[in-house]
Amino acid sequence: MNISTKNWPLSLFIGCSIVLSAGAQLLMKAGMLELDHTGIAYILENIPVVSADLLSAAVWVLAGLVFYAISMLFWMAALSRYELSLAYPLLSLSYVLVYLGAVLWPRLHETVSIPKTVGILFILAGVFLVTRTK
Repeated sequence: MNISTKNWPLSLFIGCSIVLSAGAQLLMKAGMLELDHTGIAYILENIPVVSADLLSAAVWVLAGLVFYAISMLFWMAALSRYELSLAYPLLSLSYVLVYLGAVLWPRLHETVSIPKTVGILFILAGVFLVTRTK
């Protein structure tokens, strides 16, 4: 069975790319938090030693990288069918999703702030303007 993507809507390609890209960021952040805030230095110092923290972090980060890879497949499909000047500004919606995901997912310990929220509203307004311009 040959499934053609020629007639799939823009919202499917772009939407999947945005959601997966934002998910990738959130998963990788969760992975780095598993390392008890020691990050890459900890990984480099402990490459020969397999610890529970390192394995747990690797799972989160690997999941994030898989999300990114799949996101890129959807993005390439979108680029092959739609104008870059329309598709690319829509990617900034991933900033909105990352902000919302970070403050709503207790694991990440992020906080809501007025300046961040205003910035997100500006992004949404910009996307609205760009997608409405003929």
